[in-house]
Amino acid sequence: MYPKVLRNFFFIVFACIFFSPLQAQLRIGSANTGLNFREGPGTEFKILHTIDTSNLLVVLPREVKNDFLEVFDVETSLRGYVSQNHIQITDTLAFGKQNFFEKSGTLTTEDIEIEIINGTTHVLFVWINQISYNIEPREKKILILEDEEVIYFTSTPGLFPVFGKEILERGGKYVWKFVQ
Repeated sequence: MYPKVLRNFFFIVFACIFFSPLQAQLRIGSANTGLNFREGPGTEFKILHTIDTSNLLVVLPREVKNDFLEVFDVETSLRGYVSQNHIQITDTLAFGKQNFFEKSGTLTTEDIEIEIINGTTHVLFVWINQISYNIEPREKKILILEDEEVIYFTSTPGLFPVFGKEILERGGKYVWKFVQ
């Protein structure tokens, strides 16, 4: 009886690890050598630039496609793809509770509204709940979310990358401002 229980336990643990939905975590890495930074997940896509081994890369939590990972190059503030065989993962970002969203009102629905204001002179990269946005300088963008838990990463030249996790109230309106 005990070995069967133990086998079932390990099967459940294995299934939870390998068959669970994609976990929302960001990993930090760098290129092992000069690495082609591409527009899409494959060698047939345009090379945007070559990444130096000193560039900090944030690996976005997407499924691997054609052996390519979707990454954010912190130095250039660009999102693109690199071969997973030529990147070294050095750390994982732990999402701590933050307070970047300022409540600005209420909605008549159970949705959550976030107004993102890019007050910088650069394109702002925003990743929220596994969806990426590029917000132009001085642009305001309104996002409507259904999930109360908001996991995010954002960066733009001149500002330190911001990442975290917050639980927002259903029916709430929030503002998230970026200024230099």
